[in-house]
Amino acid sequence: MTLTELRARVRQDLQDEDAANYRWTDIEVDGAIQRAVREFSLYLPLEQQTDLATTADSRDIDISSLAKRLKVFSVEFPLDYVPRSYQKFEVYMDTLTMEDEGNGDNARLRWGKQHTVDASSSTIPEQYDEVIVLGATGYLAVSASAYTVDRASIAGKWATINFLKWGQERLARYEQQLRAIRRKTVGVSDLTLEKSI
Repeated sequence: MTLTELRARVRQDLQDEDAANYRWTDIEVDGAIQRAVREFSLYLPLEQQTDLATTADSRDIDISSLAKRLKVFSVEFPLDYVPRSYQKFEVYMDTLTMEDEGNGDNARLRWGKQHTVDASSSTIPEQYDEVIVLGATGYLAVSASAYTVDRASIAGKWATINFLKWGQERLARYEQQLRAIRRKTVGVSDLTLEKSI
């Protein structure tokens, strides 16, 4: 779903569809969606593959060009070996340090980056759209409970309690879904390749 579609879904779950009298502004809804997208990305980042040149007699590779990088999964160097030759490595800021020295040839990095959702596109796999909705609605409901604490409301004190409880329940389900996603996606690279050298 695009950001516009996700916003509509979030408003539907929050029963906040009266455009003339929204409880949450679009900026607030979009902020909650983007927060959920960032958190989702930590559990299931967008997989990328990039070849970067090594430097002769140096174990360091500049990885500053890997925008919105969350994690490097593997470094293959040298390339085209059978079986593949993977390096032990460590990452500090924008420098990746391999176990072996480079020779000027490319190393192949497989890495994860933050997902993006905007008005025209989304990198979130479709089957996980509702996870984003869960997180966004949970955050908005909890924020609404804090906002209503000292304000008069038709529902009285129950408005605050109900928002808080409903939001907490949704956030608990959201966190449970994120943990399930992580369990499904743990691979060899997560367990063995990124080690200190």
